[in-house]
Amino acid sequence: MSVVAASLAAAAFGAGDFLGGVAARRLDWRAVVLVALGSGLPVLGMAAYCLDETSGVSLPLLWCLCAGLGFALGVSLLYRALAEGRMTEVAPITAIVAITVPAVVDVLTGKALTGHLAIGLVAACLSAVLLSGLGGQREAVQNRSGVIVAIVAGLGLAIFYIGLDQVDAAGAGVRGVLAIRATAFVAVAAFALRRGSCSFKPRSLGMAVAAGLLDGTANLLLMIAFATGGLAETSAIASLYPGATILLAIAILHERPSSIQGIGLLLAAPAIFLLKAG
Repeated sequence: MSVVAASLAAAAFGAGDFLGGVAARRLDWRAVVLVALGSGLPVLGMAAYCLDETSGVSLPLLWCLCAGLGFALGVSLLYRALAEGRMTEVAPITAIVAITVPAVVDVLTGKALTGHLAIGLVAACLSAVLLSGLGGQREAVQNRSGVIVAIVAGLGLAIFYIGLDQVDAAGAGVRGVLAIRATAFVAVAAFALRRGSCSFKPRSLGMAVAAGLLDGTANLLLMIAFATGGLAETSAIASLYPGATILLAIAILHERPSSIQGIGLLLAAPAIFLLKAG
């Protein structure tokens, strides 16, 4: 169940990034992030009201705060990279960081590193590298600022994964996901409105809203995945979201992936199988 939920979360994250990326090329990226984060709140609120059965459980506020700030940081930098046209370089590097940091934390906190898990983590990282097309592009990620953006975004998403896992372990349920999302929205709103540079164009708002709904759905799926699976493998599978983004770019924008990226897509499947076995 955890592998299915994490895989669906990766697909939802990837689709949301695709839509958000298209919108971010037409609007200020801060506006896109703000709308995307805000649009998921009503859905999560209704889910918390209708489905959640943890009303007697206290929210782990510190972990909700950490996870929310991590999500805000990771998503904001990803959308900034999308707006600047560096998706193929930045997103997979972000995914690698988001895979490895939770795995290290999982091992340091006592989880046994089985052979299947170790090989699966390596396969997932290699898949992310190949999805970036780094092996076939001489000019990829030569800009130091692009590397910094990728690493910091990955750290933000890693903090989100770790925090979400702790919120789930505390039994906070959907209310915890809602608190995380609300924290992220407030953080982005404070930054975006302070800059005073947000512009809103109706033609692109629909894509930003759809991106937010997909991200909110992915948050719920991740909560389900963490409830039944480990931190390392769940985070690794969820961090394969660039594959969904690339597939949508092929189908809708008619972009042609390189042979290196094709191999990366094929490698994602055995990576998920090995992580499930681990």
